[in-house]
Amino acid sequence: VFALGAHYRSKRRFGADYTPVAFYLLIPTFTMLILFNYYPAISGLYHAFTEWEGGNPATFNGLDNFRKMLDDVYLFAGLKNMLILVVCAVIKATVVPFLVAEMLFCLRSPKLKAFFRGAFLIPMVVPGIVMILIWKFVYDPNSGLLNSVLELAGMPGLQRSWLGDPGTALPSLIMIGFPWVGAIGMLIYLAGLQTISTSMFEAHRLESDSIWSRIRHIDIPLVGAQTKLLVILALIQTLQDFFTMLILTDGGPGMATMVPALRMYYAAFQFSHFGYAAAVGVVLFILILIITFINMKLWKTENSCE
Repeated sequence: VFALGAHYRSKRRFGADYTPVAFYLLIPTFTMLILFNYYPAISGLYHAFTEWEGGNPATFNGLDNFRKMLDDVYLFAGLKNMLILVVCAVIKATVVPFLVAEMLFCLRSPKLKAFFRGAFLIPMVVPGIVMILIWKFVYDPNSGLLNSVLELAGMPGLQRSWLGDPGTALPSLIMIGFPWVGAIGMLIYLAGLQTISTSMFEAHRLESDSIWSRIRHIDIPLVGAQTKLLVILALIQTLQDFFTMLILTDGGPGMATMVPALRMYYAAFQFSHFGYAAAVGVVLFILILIITFINMKLWKTENSCE
């Protein structure tokens, strides 16, 4: 339908000689998009209101799945952990990348800028699963790098099972990726800084030579759009993520690293409660939508007040 409509519109606008091949080539892409993106989302919304257990046919049960959530201790423990992870993810996605972008922006040598920009981008080619497995080795209680360093430093009393201790499991997950120089966030901030007019820097230089004053009064306000984008991306990624916990801690010890997305995964693929898992997915979708909307509205209000 899209290709035929595009063909008709292009023929009217550009004449009969305009080739519609490009639009026809989009048909496989849109077919795959509908089958693997839109259909599962619509199916999940429908099955959230059904009792669907294993291979049995789904039967409508109204709001029963959502009522079950009120008594799900794993889900509520996951919400608490998710809140902590979201706050930390927003800080990691904005603070460090902004500081690194500022340092690159202040470099005068174009060659040094290109070198450091490439150095920060190289880790992006490493698959995420590899990074997770490397950190799993770092936290290994027997032969891990962290405990080995503590032993060499003469601090064996600080050694512990980092991912097996309820008190350190969640902080250990938060520390993954240290020093958190996100290449995408750094590039977004660097692009934002480069779009600031040089006249603003010159005007500020007449009043003050302090670089901290410039960052506070010029750089931070004028990269607000970039910060908003990174905050939204960090929120969505953290609310959806369960892969890290699944590989490293399996949600444990106890419920120390359980998150709602992991609870949804277990409900579906370990206990075959597909209807309940779909309901958890719908709640996560609504939560992401609300948080994103509030973030955009609040940011818009702040910018308008300036």
